[in-house]
Amino acid sequence: MGSICTLAVPDPCRVKASEVVDIPHSLDRSWRCAIRAELDAAEEELPRLNKAAFELAALVVSGEYDVIAVGKILESDEELSRHVLALANSSLYAAVATVESASVAAQRIGMRALFELAVIKVARTKIFGPVLKDMLGGKKAWQVACNAGVISHRVSSAKLGSSRASLLGGLILSSGPPLGFQLIQRVEARQGRPLSERLRSELVRRIGPVLCVLLARNWPLPPSILSAAKSMANWPHDTPPAADVQVAVFSAYLGRLLSAPGFENLSIPVSWPVARALRVDRRQVQELADLVTSGSVSLFAA
Repeated sequence: MGSICTLAVPDPCRVKASEVVDIPHSLDRSWRCAIRAELDAAEEELPRLNKAAFELAALVVSGEYDVIAVGKILESDEELSRHVLALANSSLYAAVATVESASVAAQRIGMRALFELAVIKVARTKIFGPVLKDMLGGKKAWQVACNAGVISHRVSSAKLGSSRASLLGGLILSSGPPLGFQLIQRVEARQGRPLSERLRSELVRRIGPVLCVLLARNWPLPPSILSAAKSMANWPHDTPPAADVQVAVFSAYLGRLLSAPGFENLSIPVSWPVARALRVDRRQVQELADLVTSGSVSLFAA
């Protein structure tokens, strides 16, 4: 089955989000206080993983593929079973023979990918779902995340080996904007009036990366995702030294860039320090761009 991801342990450095986020001074005192209060409660407001995701996380930790346990989980979650089949038969797994059984499909993709699909299902429903109609051009936020996930899977497979291929590395790092948007919506409800589009966008930009760190710290995810989230929040300023963290950061940024309307200059991502560290060249970026624009891989319908 290949190597198993190690799940994250609690971060001993528990810094409050309100102590990290720089709230614009142009806001009056009542808004600043309301935002700080919501930031202090942000960890409690984070979406929770469902039973299937936690059960699969426990199986990942065990290091064994339990056919019976996996079968029971898939039987209890028809939607997850459909997505397992879709991924196993997708171009990401270079499927030659189509499989029609969710249990067989689960064995094809392995425990890591099975757990990741369960997490992605929760992310789609609880992180991106509530804001699809309200932010970033409707469904665009989810499309950015899916693009980053597909890129992450392809790059991690190429650079780290097929046993370490991961969808989550890019996709979860795209959760900052929708999490930030939801937080601002809660503040606006508390204040009884909306912010201007300009201020809302600025706050989401400042708050989103910190909330992504909190999410990566609280969900049972590989430590590389927490490290990548911290890197993207500018906690360390240098290129991450670990290759799996580099893949996650690169995938999140490239997924965002390739989702921008009219973007064509592929020499830009090639020049990124993280791309140079991974030895990603223009040909490889073009292949990733083609993979994204082809629409041949769809994780979940928006």
